[in-house]
Amino acid sequence: MPDLLQDTDHAIDDLLRDLDAARATSYPLVLSVYRLAAPSEAPHTTLDALAVVEGYKGLGGNWVEVPRRIAAKIVAQLIASDLAYPTDVVKPAAAEELAGRFLALFQAGARYFTNGACSGPFAVYDIAGEEVLGWRSISAAPFDNGVIGLAADRVGMLWAEDAP
Repeated sequence: MPDLLQDTDHAIDDLLRDLDAARATSYPLVLSVYRLAAPSEAPHTTLDALAVVEGYKGLGGNWVEVPRRIAAKIVAQLIASDLAYPTDVVKPAAAEELAGRFLALFQAGARYFTNGACSGPFAVYDIAGEEVLGWRSISAAPFDNGVIGLAADRVGMLWAEDAP
């Protein structure tokens, strides 16, 4: 089990505050970021450890690795709207800015993972270029989706849970 250490970067607190303010009319998103004591040798173990710390279940080898550009689209969509219904919550430009701030927490060369394609107006492609269909839930909610970023020194998630 990897050591997840408290991350005291003020950019995380600022992002959480701004996410909560932007999404004040809808459900909150989970933002959780930790420092890693050592680089991850088994990415899925680190992803599962973060999921469990946040009260979710891990997916083991079923995490889907996506390119950064797809991670950016997923995160922006999660910020901009609800999962169950296509309700606009945050204007697209503001959602993209907040998504960029989340991704900026991870240094160049970071890897990004999701539980699949839950909703949104665009297709999701994995790191091999294959289209991702459907998702594996990590929560008890009818819908959940998000992105976990994994760098040599940090792991973090931005996650949404929604019910119809």
